[in-house]
Amino acid sequence: MARIQRRPAHLGPLDFLAFTGLWPAAVAAALVSASALALPGPLATTPLLAMIALSVAGTLVVYNIDRLRDLGEDALTAPARSAFVSRHRRALQTLTALSAVAAIPAALALPIRAWAMCALAGALGLFHRRLKKAHPGLAVLYITLAWIAVVVGLPAICFALDSGGLAPAMVAAGALGPAIAANLVASELRGHPPDTESRRRLRRAGAMALLGGLAPLAHPPSWPLILPALFAWASVVGFRNSERYGLLVLDGALLVGALAAAAGLAATR
Repeated sequence: MARIQRRPAHLGPLDFLAFTGLWPAAVAAALVSASALALPGPLATTPLLAMIALSVAGTLVVYNIDRLRDLGEDALTAPARSAFVSRHRRALQTLTALSAVAAIPAALALPIRAWAMCALAGALGLFHRRLKKAHPGLAVLYITLAWIAVVVGLPAICFALDSGGLAPAMVAAGALGPAIAANLVASELRGHPPDTESRRRLRRAGAMALLGGLAPLAHPPSWPLILPALFAWASVVGFRNSERYGLLVLDGALLVGALAAAAGLAATR
């Protein structure tokens, strides 16, 4: 436990974003935006903003609950983050509570049919530690499903069901799902020695990401969705097993790819 109490050196703005959960929350918001923009037809402002707000609030809740209740194990692969969480436990508890409160009006602003998707994502996120212990081989699958339920499922339910946009929604899931899975596989290798098994898993993660890049080719208007997969692939190819690479670069690649995709899709609408 001594490692948890050690003050991380050179805590910068990006470290702060990663350690508080704001960095992955930004990834969620960018992916929701890209998915929504990939769907045909007009986008209603209120539900779009609501699902972006809900994705941010929900990510902060799940992320910080996970970090707060698992300090000991987390310290092995993320000692700087664990030290930050240990030092700022009360502030993070407050952030988590405020995020949970903010999620309520955001969810209420969405159609009732979207609430089941929210419940599915929340359950998978909050109970993924127990699921991982019971079924460790399926962890990447159900965490990816939780992300897809939010970043693709919510836009599809709000905008695609009534506009014939289910095919583009499936393309978005096919593009983003493998990219997210690749990110998760590589993230699990943070702090692990670069041995034969790690290299094998990284090759698998790279193949997953490239697979996601193929899905948009079947639907030309969705071509910008190739970008998150390509950025995820690049971050896996350049993988380093350091804490900050795992927390900042892997998620940062998804964030930049999603923002670039959203910009490309917005330009062609």
